Amino acid sequence: MNNSYLYQNFIIEILYEDNDIAILNKPSGLLTHKKNLSDSSPSLAESLKMNFNIKDDEVLKEGIVHRLDVDTSGIIIIAKNKEIKILFQNKFKNRELEKNYLAFSYGVLDQNFIQIDKNISRQKFQRTKFDTTETGGKNALTYVENQKIFYGSISKLNCQIITGRTHQIRVHLLSLGLPIIGDKQYQLNKEQKFRLANLPNNVRETVKSFPRQALHSHKLSFIHPKSLKEVKITCDMPNDMKDLEQNLL
Repeated sequence: MNNSYLYQNFIIEILYEDNDIAILNKPSGLLTHKKNLSDSSPSLAESLKMNFNIKDDEVLKEGIVHRLDVDTSGIIIIAKNKEIKILFQNKFKNRELEKNYLAFSYGVLDQNFIQIDKNISRQKFQRTKFDTTETGGKNALTYVENQKIFYGSISKLNCQIITGRTHQIRVHLLSLGLPIIGDKQYQLNKEQKFRLANLPNNVRETVKSFPRQALHSHKLSFIHPKSLKEVKITCDMPNDMKDLEQNLL
């Protein structure tokens, strides 16, 4: 079993660690980092100060290389010093990591695999939300592979992100009419009601009441910038998503 540590009410699993980095399993409900110094919310960045010797002077983001949305769980890389942080930031910029997520969504792909190549931009009036756009925005590329279909209405998907835009998987799946179960920001009410109607009553209630977006970062691979060896990490779905899948069977 991997090591873990307790931070407030969160158990944070250490999936990999060496002298330069740690790879953690971030629980859902935990911020990656705070937005400002007055924010009292618990954050992964704050937990690092208590459990790792982080030599990084970036306020609020000490050790943070990249982020996961607060309600997204799974794999996240931590840099223990500024040098390795810059090396990994360049790896992300140059798309030198392979990142895979599992998602449960309303709706069904009409093929087993699809490439979503749609730019993403911030919404004009709701600045915390994003949309796909045909003009402007930032390029965004996601590969989506169907893994399972339940009752002809719900899909378990593997999503590989080539770029790393904010809310990328959530926005790209929504653009295909496949909103993620539990996602309160990105919804298609008519589509969701139609799909829910096809489910048995007990399953319908389980899906409707799922408390967060059913999205989990489950695989990561890269060449370590110091050792030059390949690192491959796999992280099982958390219990809430395992229970969701079990109820769908």
